[in-house]
Amino acid sequence: MVKSSLATEVYDFGTKNSNPRNQKVCRITIHHMAGNIGAKECAKMHYNGSSSSANYYIGTDGVICAGVSEDRRAWTSGNRPNDYSAITIEVANNSGAPNWTVSDKAYASLIALCADICNRYGINPHYTGEPDGTLTIHRMFQNTACCGPYLIGKHEDGSIERDIKKKMGGDSTGKLYKVQCGAFSVKSNAEKQKDKLISLGFKDAFIVEV
Repeated sequence: MVKSSLATEVYDFGTKNSNPRNQKVCRITIHHMAGNIGAKECAKMHYNGSSSSANYYIGTDGVICAGVSEDRRAWTSGNRPNDYSAITIEVANNSGAPNWTVSDKAYASLIALCADICNRYGINPHYTGEPDGTLTIHRMFQNTACCGPYLIGKHEDGSIERDIKKKMGGDSTGKLYKVQCGAFSVKSNAEKQKDKLISLGFKDAFIVEV
C-alpha cells in the first residue's frame, strides 16, 4: 500500500471502491464527512456500506487513517478525471449545519498531510476556484455543499494554500525543489532503488513515471 508516513491508522480498501490510476497525481481534493466520525470508522462505513471511498480520512482528534492506496483512484468526488489525478481526503466535522466547522487538530493534520503529499508528488498547492487548480473541492463537480462553508471559506481566503506552503517549508514564491536519485529504464530496478532508500530512512521515496 502506498501511503503517507503521517497515517497512524490503516483501513486498507485493497481494490474495492477504487481503480488503478491512469493519470499522474497532481492535485488534492478536500471533502468533509458531514458528521463527527472517527477516521477509521468513516473508512469502515465507506468500505462496508457504500460505493464511496477516499485515500485518507481525518478524525476530529487529528488521527489520519489511510484508506485507498495512493496508487489507486478513490471514488470520492463524482468526477473521474479529478479523482484519477487527485489524492482525496475526508475530514470530520466538530459541528453541524450551517457552518460544518472542523477542529483545530483535524485542520492541523489536514495541512500536514497536504504538505506531505505536495512535497512527495511535486505539487504546488493553488486554489483557483475552478477544477484546473491543484486544490479542488467536491462542489466543483456535483450539486453539493461539500466541503462545507468553513473549509470552503479557508480555500477562498487563501488560508489553506498559505498554510500548506508554510508547512512545506517553501519560499514565498511557492517554488518547490525536487531531488532525484537515479533514473531507470526498467521499473523493477527503480523499485529496488526506492526500497533501498526507504531502508536507509528516506521514507518518502517514491517513483514517478515520465
